[in-house]
Amino acid sequence: MNKKRLLLISFGSILLAISFAPFSLAIPAWIGFTLIFFGISGSRRPFVLGYIAGAVFYILLLYWIPLSDVGDARPWVVLGFILLIAYISLYYAVSLYLFFKMEQRGWWLYLWPLVFAGLEFFRSLSPSFGFPWGSIAYSQSRLYFMFQFADLGGIPLVTLWVLYFNLFLYLFIKRRKKQYFYFLIGLFLFALVYSFIDLRIPLREKGSLDVCILQPNVDPEIKRSGGVEKRLSLIEDMLLQFPGSDLYILPESASPCLMLSSSWCRERFIKLSDTLNAGLVVGTQELRYHAGRRRPHNSSVFLFNGYIRGVYRKIYLVPFVERLPFNDVIPSLNNIDFGQGDFIPGKEYHVFNIKGLGFSTPICYEEIFPRVVRRYVRNGANFIVNITEDSWFGRTSGPFQHFEMSIFRAIEYKRPVIRCANSGVSGFIDPHGRIRKETHIFTRKIVPVQVHGIETMTIYARIGDLFAWLFLFFAGFSIYYFLKRDYYKHRTAIVERYAEVGKGTKIWHFSHIMGKVGENCVIGQNCFVGRDAVIGNGVKLENGVNVFSKVTIEDDVFVGPEATFTNDINPRAPFPKGGKWIPTLVKRGATIGANATILPGVTIGKWSMIGAGSVVTRDVPDFAIVRGNPARHTGWICICGRKLEFDNKKAVCSGCGREYRIKDGRVEAVS
Repeated sequence: MNKKRLLLISFGSILLAISFAPFSLAIPAWIGFTLIFFGISGSRRPFVLGYIAGAVFYILLLYWIPLSDVGDARPWVVLGFILLIAYISLYYAVSLYLFFKMEQRGWWLYLWPLVFAGLEFFRSLSPSFGFPWGSIAYSQSRLYFMFQFADLGGIPLVTLWVLYFNLFLYLFIKRRKKQYFYFLIGLFLFALVYSFIDLRIPLREKGSLDVCILQPNVDPEIKRSGGVEKRLSLIEDMLLQFPGSDLYILPESASPCLMLSSSWCRERFIKLSDTLNAGLVVGTQELRYHAGRRRPHNSSVFLFNGYIRGVYRKIYLVPFVERLPFNDVIPSLNNIDFGQGDFIPGKEYHVFNIKGLGFSTPICYEEIFPRVVRRYVRNGANFIVNITEDSWFGRTSGPFQHFEMSIFRAIEYKRPVIRCANSGVSGFIDPHGRIRKETHIFTRKIVPVQVHGIETMTIYARIGDLFAWLFLFFAGFSIYYFLKRDYYKHRTAIVERYAEVGKGTKIWHFSHIMGKVGENCVIGQNCFVGRDAVIGNGVKLENGVNVFSKVTIEDDVFVGPEATFTNDINPRAPFPKGGKWIPTLVKRGATIGANATILPGVTIGKWSMIGAGSVVTRDVPDFAIVRGNPARHTGWICICGRKLEFDNKKAVCSGCGREYRIKDGRVEAVS
């Protein structure tokens, strides 16, 4: 495999990775794909290189998974990490393979970003296997002043913007045309101008609340070992430090006891809410009967003025961590135990209300799914509260990547986002994606903020993932169109992945195609078409023909059995040419007899005929008959294949009646 291509692919993937947290550089993503495009273009293994690009990117981005604090389950997590990388890298392999195919089809290339954005959306769809982590849009989270247009169609539009910027930069560098530079300027101005205007349009507000975000920073080992009273006392002490707020937020699994199942635990929190005379959100586990046995929910409980006002049960559970996918459909999966949870998903997208404002509490992983948050907004949420654990990430980039996804949830729906994590990153993001408060990881912190409820409904909130579904439809169509075979290939024939074969062509036994073959051709048995060889439409290659690199055969040419086109004038095994081959051209309609040998660098004229066994060493005129070794001119021939007899430099074909004349020693058809 070409080292230069590997270097381009790898460096491009590194640029993509450093655009994400913790570096959050954003701009390298504008050129990362450009390098990958150069690595893919013209490659013999675009699928493999695309897979490598995805693998390098995701390994760098998700390195924290095998380092996570998961206790005895670490070996399984490492295995899961390997399988995850193997799976999600396929999306890059498929999309970049389609880039390779589309580049060969001219204007199709301009539509390639739709394919990538569509496949990226597809990767997020399944509640059981959905994994939108690493969506290219999230690399731009800190550039809120450029990407307010996410409120039109969500992160697929931002991904599309980044990909088009890369594509036009690639085309500008490769083709040196000013129009691509103008496209780049246009993209940049669109993002800036839209965001400039959007940031100045007032949002429809609905009251405000004083909110306290509590980041208790309880060590996971303490949670595993118990310490119930100690943790409860810590929560009480932190809450009572800031009296007078309207709402207090505790993170996922903050309750050290089952507050909905244990009366003494429930009363403890009810009393605390009553003492504060305020709302209180608490993450807890909840046991409920399901299919005849008690199973846990990952829940959030909202208390207000001494009463439990509502419970939200997490709907999107983390696959292979909180549950095995499809274990409710295939009960035998429940017999598999590698340390995963046995949680069951909730069903209702609950909205809590406090002082006339609605809010919802997506738990942990759920907030990375835009359509989940959209359900809350459509149900009346005026602000979003994301509670999460995140201590299991350890001191890695994981919690920072998780936090930055919340920025786009704020922009998409123009809703303030409060984020409460056990060990960080906690914070407050305003409706335009500006980070107003942000904590450090593994610190104990109380963050007071003022939140204004928003009623404005964005276009994205109204239409949802309409654009994304259109992108996905186009991606599916492209996969079908470019991967379907509309030509016949015998099972023993080989057509390389990078080769092109036109519609209606037939390729017979043991032939090997590496170049470009047009439509409605017939490639007989044991033929070879080399890399960078071009075969036009309607060409017939009889058995055993060898067409080496840099040979171009135009439309409607017939090549007899065992004919060979060479590309090296002085072949020597110890002195390889390294791809410096000499081009040969066969013009339209020519006929080349069996066992003929065509030396490199010649041009065979249109509708000419080469005798069987001839060795062609120099150019052949149009309509000429040549034969022998070396081939010599012996006459002229009509388009229909009959020999022409000239009288006074004029001839009429006895078969079809076409007229010809000789001018300057060359034959030309009389129109």
